[in-house]
Amino acid sequence: MYCNKKQTYHWLASNNAVLMTPKPSIHKQKVLLCKWWTAAGIVHYELLPSGQAITAEIYSAQLDRVSDALHQKQEALANIKGAVFHQDNARPHTAKISRETLARLQWEILTHPPYSPDLAPSDYHLFLALDNHMRNQQFQKREDLENELIQFFSYQTQDFYKNGIYQLVSRWKKVILAEGDYLSE
Repeated sequence: MYCNKKQTYHWLASNNAVLMTPKPSIHKQKVLLCKWWTAAGIVHYELLPSGQAITAEIYSAQLDRVSDALHQKQEALANIKGAVFHQDNARPHTAKISRETLARLQWEILTHPPYSPDLAPSDYHLFLALDNHMRNQQFQKREDLENELIQFFSYQTQDFYKNGIYQLVSRWKKVILAEGDYLSE
């Protein structure tokens, strides 16, 4: 969320008509952050236009851009062997067009069990840290938000990203031992 418009008040003489102004939205302006990352760091991220939701078509196009970004960063990621793509099972991710794009890209997919948000490194690691970093901040312009994201991502060390990805193994084991129940930390 980056826009928090305030309602303004005006003093009027008793014989002046009250100006009608629309009530500001009670919902703050939101943008959706889509990001892909490895143990080496951020591969690609995008902010969707305000109010836009993710669709299978948008997601498939993003996957192509991620593939291009991976090819550009190939030398930096050369030491990573056996990379596996992990995504949750949201509808745009499991739609036919998305599955076809993933098949065309020939990525190995680590399936995400239904109702298991505990297993998404972005949720338990990256977004948690981002939420803590941006707590109590408000952005008047989208550019301010974009600059803050660039600063946050570049500030993180490779160990930050590596630890987030490597936690997946232990979290996966905990979910198996808990027979699929949510993890309590």
